[in-house]
Amino acid sequence: MSDKNLEDKLKDAVLLADAQREYYPEFQKEEGIPVYTGYYFEDLKAIEVKPWARMGGLGAFVNLLGEEVLGGNYLCEIRPGETLKPQRHMYEELVYVVSGRGATTYWTHEGAPARTFEWKEQSLFALPANVRYQHFNGDEARPARLFAKTTMPAVLQYFKSNKFLFENDFVFPGLGDDFYSPEAKIYRESPPWNYLVWVANFIPDVRAFDKMTGNDSRGAGGSSVRFYLPGCVRLHSHQSDFPVGTYKKAHAHPPGRSIILITGRGFSLLWKPGEEKNKIKVDWKPGSLFGVGLTDLQGECWYHQHFNTGAEPARYLVLHTKSPVLGDKHVEVDYFDEDPEIRKMFESELAKSGVKSRMPPECYTERNYKWKK
Repeated sequence: MSDKNLEDKLKDAVLLADAQREYYPEFQKEEGIPVYTGYYFEDLKAIEVKPWARMGGLGAFVNLLGEEVLGGNYLCEIRPGETLKPQRHMYEELVYVVSGRGATTYWTHEGAPARTFEWKEQSLFALPANVRYQHFNGDEARPARLFAKTTMPAVLQYFKSNKFLFENDFVFPGLGDDFYSPEAKIYRESPPWNYLVWVANFIPDVRAFDKMTGNDSRGAGGSSVRFYLPGCVRLHSHQSDFPVGTYKKAHAHPPGRSIILITGRGFSLLWKPGEEKNKIKVDWKPGSLFGVGLTDLQGECWYHQHFNTGAEPARYLVLHTKSPVLGDKHVEVDYFDEDPEIRKMFESELAKSGVKSRMPPECYTERNYKWKK
């Protein structure tokens, strides 16, 4: 083999290695904090966090199986009365306050006036790409813990540069004085969803939020609201609840969802199409986190189904990253068509809790049964 042929082969090998390189896992390792991976985490408050030099607090990465480069998750804890380091980054972020209270100061560019908004446990807010910001713990006695969903994995994989992400001076327009006002624009989506949509970058308390409307398509007599955050393009959120003694229809859609339980106790089932007998069962309570399973690029999404077996309505918050490959297509299984073993499992779990089923018998005998209020 000539020297030129050998040189060409070496160049090809380098190009192939770079094309197959996964930048986000490398970044996680370099950050020096724990990296947890799974379908499900029982309690966000109980996950161990360790010193995080870049942020100036404590932290851990929380990877949900199936997201791949769709989105990343992390926990960050601020010690009592302390402040994190100022941050900026060329990816979007949604922040849910797991515990504690505090404030965030933000500014658009160096020398720009700084503005501040306050948050507490159960607040949700957006951090647009490359806004400058700094988090403060407003409690001298207790730590504050934040859970964040980001678009970092995809952005880092596209641009292959930490410097591009963290040292970029580009200023995105549109951050006004009222950017984090709790006031919101409201509209309703067109059929078939008909969701109420709440347009705001700051939700003061998702647990107390009561501007939701019926979601008949999912069954169970539940209600929902979508949160669209003008500061973000690839991230959004929705919240749903459903009554005691009920469960939702099985459904499938692309991954990239971080599901956080706000109230209630119960369980969810996850399974791959064609493998209904190999369901993964995850039990949840307030503070639990889980995803919606894996997918492939041909659009085969895992099914999942949510069951309320507790003594109070179940409410969950979902943080989304939009899939650039699969769009947002949804598939549902009507109660009439579901595996009868699902109903048996639900009723068995209810018996353990001493709760009675409120599922109307007609939903199993009438296809496309319309839930009565």
